[in-house]
Amino acid sequence: MIELVDYIRLLSKDGRLVTAEQVIAVAGLDVEIEDVELAHQQLIEDSQYHDIAIIAGEKEHYFYSKRFIVRSYAIQWIGVKDDKLIETMADYIRRYSAMGELVAAVNFSYPPYQLELSELTTLIDKFSQTEGCEDIHFQADAKNHETQSHGYYFSIKTMTNTYAKVLADHDPFEWSA
Repeated sequence: MIELVDYIRLLSKDGRLVTAEQVIAVAGLDVEIEDVELAHQQLIEDSQYHDIAIIAGEKEHYFYSKRFIVRSYAIQWIGVKDDKLIETMADYIRRYSAMGELVAAVNFSYPPYQLELSELTTLIDKFSQTEGCEDIHFQADAKNHETQSHGYYFSIKTMTNTYAKVLADHDPFEWSA
């Protein structure tokens, strides 16, 4: 497992989580790991490898380096990889709404989501059609209210429509001298 660490770190720099099989193939090694959780546990006993983390997906375990990837990103990445895109996005939106923040629609055009701008316009319909995601609402940007790719998402579980509208209409220069 030690011979895979540098590859895990290298791929983590690019925001990628990898399975043991993937990193073995990239490294060009002829190694077989029977129990990845046990191999990981043995690896991190050495303090120089404490940054190597493992996270379970539905079908596989993925490795990443905590030097370059935080756990919340890894959870989102796994959700997207496991074909739970809408549910993963809804969880992300709920987390930020609970902190009193809106989530810009364009955030979902970046990894791990990587949606095209054209796909952003149909998201609100997908949330309303996905069981358990009906609490996700959209607030148009005050300056670009003609399109649903320019605006913000929030959860009505923790934020009112009125407050979301106030946040979306924020002018950063309103109180400047």
